[in-house]
Amino acid sequence: MAKFNYIGRADGERVDGEMDGTNPEHIAAQLQSQGIVPLTIHEISQNPGINWGFLPRFKQIKVDDLIVFSRQMAALSRSGVPLVRAFTGLIDSTVNSTLKKAMGQIVADLQAGHDLSVALGEHPHIFDQFFIKVVRVGEEMGRLEDAFTQIFHYLESSKITRQRIANAVRYPIFVVMTVIMAIGVVNYYVIPAFVQLFAKFGSQLPITTKILIATSQYTREYAPLLLALLVMFFIVGWFVRQKPVGRLFWDRVILKIPLVGPLLHRIILARLSRIFVLGSRSGMNLVQILSAVEATVNNRFLAQRVVTIRLGVSRGESLVQAAQRSQIFKPLVLQMLAVGEETGQIEQMMDEVAQFYEQEVDYEIKALSSTIEPVLLLFLAVMVLVLAMGIFLPLWDLGAGGLGR
Repeated sequence: MAKFNYIGRADGERVDGEMDGTNPEHIAAQLQSQGIVPLTIHEISQNPGINWGFLPRFKQIKVDDLIVFSRQMAALSRSGVPLVRAFTGLIDSTVNSTLKKAMGQIVADLQAGHDLSVALGEHPHIFDQFFIKVVRVGEEMGRLEDAFTQIFHYLESSKITRQRIANAVRYPIFVVMTVIMAIGVVNYYVIPAFVQLFAKFGSQLPITTKILIATSQYTREYAPLLLALLVMFFIVGWFVRQKPVGRLFWDRVILKIPLVGPLLHRIILARLSRIFVLGSRSGMNLVQILSAVEATVNNRFLAQRVVTIRLGVSRGESLVQAAQRSQIFKPLVLQMLAVGEETGQIEQMMDEVAQFYEQEVDYEIKALSSTIEPVLLLFLAVMVLVLAMGIFLPLWDLGAGGLGR
């Protein structure tokens, strides 16, 4: 006898559990005898080995894969191709193995009578809550092609924003990493060579040189310990961030980091506003839209503020009143929302809010490089000054003393 996990439906509700049987067909027969319609049945491995669930799980789907998938589904839905045929055809043309496997399971779920949104929801590592909720609304309203079109445009816009940020910070990151590597080489190899030279002459060294020599000796002696502590710091930090309190603390702190924090804040608000517009165009009501926004905002501190807005709207408050109490929007944005509510054009106003934040993000991304470059130059100047005073000045003194003799 083997043990199986099953997911089924009884009286319109989902049920799941474990059951002993000889094979999946045996389990399906037992479930049907109990009035449960089996949906999925998987055998539980009797030799699971080591549980690596505590390790970080990396997403195996690129945004490009989802963009292509959404665009293809929009075209197929617009053409009236049945979902099973659409997914079966896409399996053959899909390159990503993880997505291909998921699509095969989605086909099986569709053939078993599941809704598409339910089938997509079985793969949360691929499709997030916003994706699933937009598809669900599209199904309910018979506008599945519009749902996939909205998702496609949103994913493409998000990808462009990420690429522009990456291009803006690529050069500063390269410079910083190069400087760090140079400092490491100087600290570990160059300074010890000069120590022997200074010891040979027995000259009096300035305080900067003594500090550099002490730092070099400490680094060489405790390098393994320092590396272990650094690795331990990142591991502990990752585990703490997995906890709700730790994640909330980190997400709040990162918004206060100079340069990075304000830019990240505006990017999230631009995304929040754009999701609001897409949800509204997909036919969601206000509470559904805010619920989708809450699920897709990847900063728990701001997500809590969205919860405040959603709860306020659920209690009968206006969107402006709830948004004002959340304290995440600027007064200008609140005025725009107030005008939208008064005129019944909240979707158009949120579209303008999204454009407002996207323009601010665009401006800050353009100014990011010009803002970071002076800081990098100052950092490099300080490092060169320290090295000059700590190494080259004593060498100059030694040379001058030798010429004097």
